[in-house]
Amino acid sequence: MKIKTQFKLFIACIIVVPLIFASATALFRYYNSPDRILMSNYRHISKISEAPLSQRDLRMVREAIRHFPPEGELLILANHSEILLSTIDEFKTLARIDVLDLYRYIRETSGKYFYQITSPELLDRSADITLITRMERKKDHPPKPPHRLFQTLTFFIVIFEVICIAFAIYVSMTISRSITMLEKNTERIAGGELDKPLEKPKDLRTTNEITRLAENLDKMRLALKDEADRRIRFVMGISHDLRTPVAVIKGYTEAMHDGVMSDSESQKKALDIISSKTSQLETMINTLINFMKLDSTDWREQLKKQRIKPFLEDFAQSCKSTGDVFKRKITTEVSISAETEIPFDTQLLQRALENIFSNAVRYTQDGDSISFSAKESGSEIFITILDTGIGMSEDDLEHIFDLFYRATGSRREEGMGIGLSVVKNIIETHGWNISVQSKKDEGSAFTITIHKPIPVLVKRD
Repeated sequence: MKIKTQFKLFIACIIVVPLIFASATALFRYYNSPDRILMSNYRHISKISEAPLSQRDLRMVREAIRHFPPEGELLILANHSEILLSTIDEFKTLARIDVLDLYRYIRETSGKYFYQITSPELLDRSADITLITRMERKKDHPPKPPHRLFQTLTFFIVIFEVICIAFAIYVSMTISRSITMLEKNTERIAGGELDKPLEKPKDLRTTNEITRLAENLDKMRLALKDEADRRIRFVMGISHDLRTPVAVIKGYTEAMHDGVMSDSESQKKALDIISSKTSQLETMINTLINFMKLDSTDWREQLKKQRIKPFLEDFAQSCKSTGDVFKRKITTEVSISAETEIPFDTQLLQRALENIFSNAVRYTQDGDSISFSAKESGSEIFITILDTGIGMSEDDLEHIFDLFYRATGSRREEGMGIGLSVVKNIIETHGWNISVQSKKDEGSAFTITIHKPIPVLVKRD
């Protein structure tokens, strides 16, 4: 239940309970008032009585009745013979009675009842009125129990009040638990504790705006964790890739320093290689800086659309050249429209594809087949690199993209288990998807799914 709804119900209870109690009290007083008895019967009595009261005399009678105790029984006698009104069971309204018989009855029952007789002074003198009230003597009898209506009203009011109090306690406890839970969750996030799921309400019936806010906080925690993991993977990947040009530069400079390359032509070639690797290092460092400045959403917005077919055709050609060197059977197919444009970073996509292809070369043998294909289907592009190498087990497939994880068959090879983690990070940073299918001793197939951007229709004037 929403907190807003709970507060509305709580406020309604606060307002309704006093109103019900006040109304019940007024109703009970009216129900037991002699005025009610007189007024509810007078219109009927005045039509058939031989001594009807005028309005002014009626007011005088009502004023006299107010001085009688409300729990007493009442008898109104007109002209000492006609009973205008009676709440005494022994006497009937509109019946006639001899005054001597009445007084004899009073005398006989005076031991049980206390009688009070009054004759109000009327203004119009339309009739001689005698008011007789009686009350049971309490010294000989137990107190008269409360009226049933009063008991019923009191019972319902007490029950309703208990419900309101219980509901108020429930609302306050629900809000208190929710706020406490939210406070603990925000403290955990602020403290950088992103690995464990946030606390959630155990009782789903207490779900409200605050608990839903906690659920959104948990989603934010997962997003922050993914973003932090993505940055770590990317930085580790860049650091891993930086080792290669650094090692080349270091090797050539040491060779020149040791005099291994003494002739000018060898030195010129070495300097050209060093310059090339230095440019590569500069580019990689700039890529790292730009990546760290922007989150994945901002980074994707910085990408410019470009035709992807020429890029894929160039990569397919480089695959064939590499296959010739390592004695692999390479087949390529690029079935994409020349006009298809995709926002992507050329260097990062080149690294991702090279990492996948180099793994395919590493885990195949001479004469094995590797295929590279890029196909367009509707709003998606599928890039697949398939090999007939050693493949992977199901256990390896579950962790193949984890940072520093190395599959069973790759542990004899050099490496840190970073390459595929970098690939996944690059693909997801672009907003694409990557999947892998593999069987032990049969080979592996990595598929990158690219979602083509929805074209924006420009309205012409």
